[in-house]
Amino acid sequence: MKFPTGTASLLKGQSPSSLLAASRAGRPRFCAPRVAARAAAAGRTLASVHTPIPTTPDPFSQIGATLQGRSGRKYVIQQVLQDRENRFVYLAEADKKKFVLKNLFESEYNYALSLQPKLSASPYLRAVHDTIPGEKMFVNEYLSDHLLNFAWKDLTLPVKKRILRDALRGLAAMHDHDIVHLDIKANNIMVDYRQTRDGIVVDRVQLSDLEDSTHIPPKSELRGLQVGNHWWRSPEAHVKAAINKPTDIFSFAIVSIFLLLRRVIFWMDLPQNSDPSFAILERQISHFADWDDFDGFLDYLGRGHPWRQNFSQIAKTFNENNPRRPFSLWRSDVLDEDFKDLIGKMTNFDPRKRITAREALEHRWFQGLED
Repeated sequence: MKFPTGTASLLKGQSPSSLLAASRAGRPRFCAPRVAARAAAAGRTLASVHTPIPTTPDPFSQIGATLQGRSGRKYVIQQVLQDRENRFVYLAEADKKKFVLKNLFESEYNYALSLQPKLSASPYLRAVHDTIPGEKMFVNEYLSDHLLNFAWKDLTLPVKKRILRDALRGLAAMHDHDIVHLDIKANNIMVDYRQTRDGIVVDRVQLSDLEDSTHIPPKSELRGLQVGNHWWRSPEAHVKAAINKPTDIFSFAIVSIFLLLRRVIFWMDLPQNSDPSFAILERQISHFADWDDFDGFLDYLGRGHPWRQNFSQIAKTFNENNPRRPFSLWRSDVLDEDFKDLIGKMTNFDPRKRITAREALEHRWFQGLED
């Protein structure tokens, strides 16, 4: 299948506040997809997993409370940072240091805790620092900001490369253990930084929200789950096709584009509760699908997949009057040919052809960076 192509114009009208709200809202109801994913990876069905909804008190009643971790350290809750659908995130202090406390469903707590030994060795992953077992809480170290906010600061290209490289190192460490993140997005990359006379100095970069990750054994995959956030999600994740490490790689490429352009390229202002999937898939085909790899993607879906015909119909909408806008043809002072090549390899429409996190780290765009 061949598509007419044209030169892209960049998206306008995005702001940090609107993007943060959209990035938090644009995900499925949390509990069922995650538990189903872990059940599938373990060879169980969703029906065999019991996931009670916790009877959580008013989260603001916890402010000022002191909770003791397994380590013996006492954490004083200072602020409610987020309500994640009955899973609250708190800012706390202990020994004059800041920490982030997250309460989880019991099944998620036990599963995520079992993965921590494989994740804690990497300095590029925000693994669990401590636990509060009675509250089913994870304790993480506090970092200054997340990338969805931090990207709007005055950052040099070497700083941006360093952030992406270190986050990619964290993702590679996860993939080395066959652990798939499933929710790669800009606000899940944390940055610790200082403002100096010479500019911003980044001290640490970590990939976060590891408690939402899933172990997928070799030669296995997840199916029937729409994981992640729809502004950053891969084509196969949008249509609940086979999911594995390549879906993280696609999402990471979209984060990389965001950091350089300050644009979430699939974001659109839509009425509340509307489903943007069809419009996003149209953009994904426009920006990243060439005819050969698009046909490979249809083969990847399989003949019986319910979205196979929809993809073919979307592809047919591109013509001389409505040409595709391939990312490789985008024009911007911050998009060099090496970066376009890296993104092209990470967003190959056929997931089987995408490069791995380790291969991406060896790409020439990252070469020459200091540690």
